[in-house]
Amino acid sequence: MLILLCGNYKTGKTISAATFPKPMLFEDWDGGFTSIENARDKTGRLLIEDVEQIKRINFYRQDVYDLNFLTDMGTKMAPIHTMEAPTLIKRHNDIIRSLSKDGTWEGVNYKTLVIDSLTNMYRTWKESLMRMNNVSSLRIPDYGTLENVLLSQFIPSLKSLLGNKKLEYIILVDHIETEKDEITGRLLEYPVGPSRNMGRNLGIQFDEVYLQQQEGGEYVWRTKRAGLFQAGSRLDLPEVIKPATFQALEAILNGRVK
Repeated sequence: MLILLCGNYKTGKTISAATFPKPMLFEDWDGGFTSIENARDKTGRLLIEDVEQIKRINFYRQDVYDLNFLTDMGTKMAPIHTMEAPTLIKRHNDIIRSLSKDGTWEGVNYKTLVIDSLTNMYRTWKESLMRMNNVSSLRIPDYGTLENVLLSQFIPSLKSLLGNKKLEYIILVDHIETEKDEITGRLLEYPVGPSRNMGRNLGIQFDEVYLQQQEGGEYVWRTKRAGLFQAGSRLDLPEVIKPATFQALEAILNGRVK
């Protein structure tokens, strides 16, 4: 099952993603894994008690860069801060290639793959594009390249992993973009994409699109349109799933089987 889990910052998306079946391979693109290790309920018990069954792989930056405020660098060379990006993309490619081969990464057969978050992963895509093409900033044709990577490479590869039964669940964590339509004046909300246009059309690529919110101190998933955001479920799930955990989702699906 390919799930896009969206929400505003600090709404528990990472913790909810960590409730899915283990062993779990977790691509940490923004350092959010720390919340999995520390989040506790009101009694002080860890929310994720089987964290040792999650293999975390770091994709966030650890180097230090001087701040550079030049708008026009006067060169066609890629900025220095893009140097790491191709290495990070290669690390991701190696993982997907290994999973597609025999369902394992470093000898472990994983049930769930989590990528957290797409927001930061897309930024690395853009920086990798600049570094590999040795340009100082993105050009208009580059957005066509990003769309090709998203729709013809990235998403199909993930679906292939599921289709070949290599994985049971792939969870992509993303944030929300808010935009005002210039013609109608209507506010729109949709997943963050490599560009706004790609974000507006991203949801159709997924089996499930959940909006994560916090209500009354509890994290919940909304599976149908909620406010300005178009969530959706091909499984036709209840409008609200609470708490926002795999266990609550599993209980609903098992109840239908019975």
